[in-house]
Amino acid sequence: MNILMIYPKFPEQIFWNTSKTGEIFVHRPGIMPPLGLLTIASYLPDDFQTRVVDRNVREESAADWEWADVVFISMMVTQLADYRLCVDNARRHRKPIAVGGPFTHAMPEVAIADADWVCIGEAEAIMEELVSDLRADRRGKQYQGGNATNMQAVRLPRFECLPDLNDYCSMAIQFSRGCPFRCEFCDIIEIYGRVPRTKTPAQILAELTALKRLGYRGYVFLVDDNFIGNKKNAKAMLKEIAVWNRDHGYPFRFYTEASINLADDDELLEAMSQANFLHVFIGIETPDPALLKTTLKVQNIPGNPLEKLRKIRQHGIHITAGFILGFDGERRGVFEAQRAFIQASGIGIAMTGLLQAIPHTQLHRRLKSEGRLLEKAHLQVNTTVEGLNFIPKGEMTKREYLQRYRDLVQELYGPKAYFERILPAILTLRNQAPWRATYVQWRRGFSILLRLFYHLGFKARQARGYFWKTFFQVLWKNPAALEAWGYDCFYFHHLNQHAEHIHTALARYLASPSPDDVLDEVVGDSESLNAAR
Repeated sequence: MNILMIYPKFPEQIFWNTSKTGEIFVHRPGIMPPLGLLTIASYLPDDFQTRVVDRNVREESAADWEWADVVFISMMVTQLADYRLCVDNARRHRKPIAVGGPFTHAMPEVAIADADWVCIGEAEAIMEELVSDLRADRRGKQYQGGNATNMQAVRLPRFECLPDLNDYCSMAIQFSRGCPFRCEFCDIIEIYGRVPRTKTPAQILAELTALKRLGYRGYVFLVDDNFIGNKKNAKAMLKEIAVWNRDHGYPFRFYTEASINLADDDELLEAMSQANFLHVFIGIETPDPALLKTTLKVQNIPGNPLEKLRKIRQHGIHITAGFILGFDGERRGVFEAQRAFIQASGIGIAMTGLLQAIPHTQLHRRLKSEGRLLEKAHLQVNTTVEGLNFIPKGEMTKREYLQRYRDLVQELYGPKAYFERILPAILTLRNQAPWRATYVQWRRGFSILLRLFYHLGFKARQARGYFWKTFFQVLWKNPAALEAWGYDCFYFHHLNQHAEHIHTALARYLASPSPDDVLDEVVGDSESLNAAR
């Protein structure tokens, strides 16, 4: 049986879709490969043939459709628009469809209407049953995969199914699932649970060995939603990675996501540094302790967040972060407070978005019970143009949020604020990670630098003065941090365009909003919620 695995495109102008910038600077269209599909491919029997088509890199061909017996699609909600095209293509070619991924947890009714086989939850536990149903052509099946997969039994992803690993800016592996915290807006704890489950160090080393044997060198993203959910196991794994990386000539550098309490553990920070972890994404959300308490993100409350960020940088780990606007009880000054904090933080790549109630989260359930949910509002989990799928509670209407958000993003991602923000942080970054670049890597890095010089140092008239100022400052005062500077410059090119998209899209939307939206209502503590119902 021939299985055509399809990964839908991400919308062009979401925060993390850097494909256009990637084509310009690194000549790689893909951000990272579809790890879920590669993992599931390892559960198919030997008489099943597999092709993986990542539509962010290339589209499926007529020959692919002729070859396929069944189509597998795995995706997140933000890929919904292209998913529709994938389903239409499969139907036109009369191919049955199996669907999985986080999308089916958020929108199971849509998946069930579209697909012949639907997996809700983690797929490893149901693969044997699915294969049996595929062989017998038993359609119309739904499987509940749950969130208790034994990670120590998860098979090695089939990276060899990728047509070309060098299509991607980084590879992806997974160490853990689940997060011990209980943030109200988060769907991760709903999908994967609150008890972090981890692979063994041996499993991770086997995956790194597989990537190296396939000829890949460069960045590897650990896709864990909170890499340090189980600190004990994370430390043990990091020590093994450090030794493996050294013994194999340092082929890989790593980045991941973690909670800000990473800064409270010196041993963990040192282990990450020695294992060649150069970047970490942290969900800061807001510097306001009262708002953090409201959204149940209490792990972010203790201590001074700016001091914690400085401490992480002292271990050579560059920081990107997420910020959210739209929590209950926010006042108009929240936008200025966010702007001031982000500027002081030194974080260039600050993913600033509007709160969205994702289905089957605590937040979604609460807002629905309060009658504030805009249930007909468009949902693709694009927290920029399509955030706030509910009536706000506080001082601002949704219209005010959208207007102020548009202005905030333009300022944050403008050249003056961006380059002034990143310079102090990069100058304090202490790169301690061991690394020996090969000649090919040096040559590639130098070519990227030349492209940065051309596109930002010469073509970008509004940015080039700030670009050169920061370049020479970093070159003179902290040359070991030039790579981090280049990383931020890469993202400046993307985010500056992203801000223009947000400005245009929000102006268009505010001029002609959805008839199902409510832009001019705001809920106070004692106000009626009838308008939302």
